[in-house]
Amino acid sequence: MMKRNVHFLSLVLMFIMFASGVTAEPVDVKYSRSDLQAKWKQRVQSVLDNGKIALIDLESSLKRKDAEQYLEAALTIMDDLGVALIAFDGYQAPKTQDHQKNAGYRWGYDIHDVVNVHPDRFILGSNGGTNENWLNQKGGAPKHFIDQTEVQVRSGDYPIMGEFDFRHYLSGHQCKSGHTNRDSDIPLNGENGHRLFKLSQETGVAFVIHLEPEDAPLAALEEMLRTYPKANVIVAHFGQIRYPGKESRFGPKLVRRLLSTYPNLYYDISTGRPGRMYSCNGNVIDTVIWQDTGPRSQKETLKPAYQDILTRFSDRFVVGTDYGGGRAPLPTYLKKRIKNIRLILRDLPDQAKHNIAYRNAWKLLTGKAWGEKG
Repeated sequence: MMKRNVHFLSLVLMFIMFASGVTAEPVDVKYSRSDLQAKWKQRVQSVLDNGKIALIDLESSLKRKDAEQYLEAALTIMDDLGVALIAFDGYQAPKTQDHQKNAGYRWGYDIHDVVNVHPDRFILGSNGGTNENWLNQKGGAPKHFIDQTEVQVRSGDYPIMGEFDFRHYLSGHQCKSGHTNRDSDIPLNGENGHRLFKLSQETGVAFVIHLEPEDAPLAALEEMLRTYPKANVIVAHFGQIRYPGKESRFGPKLVRRLLSTYPNLYYDISTGRPGRMYSCNGNVIDTVIWQDTGPRSQKETLKPAYQDILTRFSDRFVVGTDYGGGRAPLPTYLKKRIKNIRLILRDLPDQAKHNIAYRNAWKLLTGKAWGEKG
């Protein structure tokens, strides 16, 4: 009964915050970073104490309407699935009546409200780099997204940044709906890419990028990792290959070399289930980590080479579920995606499971190893 009452109260608080429209103006997080970290630690430990390997999701985003509709119902699902924490990127704020044309990017504060209601479950991510201002690579004035990102992140409020589109293929949903604006090809080593890497290097805040591993993006990634060795970079969707002819370099040999060479490179495992087809490219199987059983089928077992990589380099992978706008309701989505995360972790040694599930994320978020005092 007490748990039900707490959930009802949090729902009421969430409704009041969103209904009041406070996210149209800047919102402060009500807790210090040390207080937040204490709450995160208690939450992770509680999941571990319940016999589950806790998961920290570092690659998701949340629209205001999805928070209003689904967040409360997701709390119980998180408990059931062992999801300790989710870091949500925010979206651009809606236009107001006095908004002027060409006024620039409108920084959103919805995730601040979410964190203020549930500081023990949700982590404040910066607004994500999927908006038109970023995709058009605007910059150099306070009204632009990259300039605002620098100011926001230097404030010290954000434990993580991202996700930022660079080379991005359309999702199956985007292909079907004709939304081609996310078919982006932004040079990672362009001006705004340098600003983003520099921001991470100087603040210590990690960031997530979407970078299809074609030849030019791979070369730019190595250049930037060398130039900014203290920038912590998480490349999303490990092993997702949707145009094999354009991404022929990606494979175990390349991954081993990259992870051996660049200690500031991480990958997240927000990737496809066995046998998932990419409808934009003639229904090609789009995830290469699973064992093939035929030209268009896979089984629920990792290829030995990728199992070895996830084991040997278990300190370089984190969890992501890739929730965002246009997805299924969050509770339903989490069930499906966490099932796939658990499947990826299933056959790994215990140390690797714990590293990938929460320890690596903890170190990126706090700068300290799990269990380290101070």
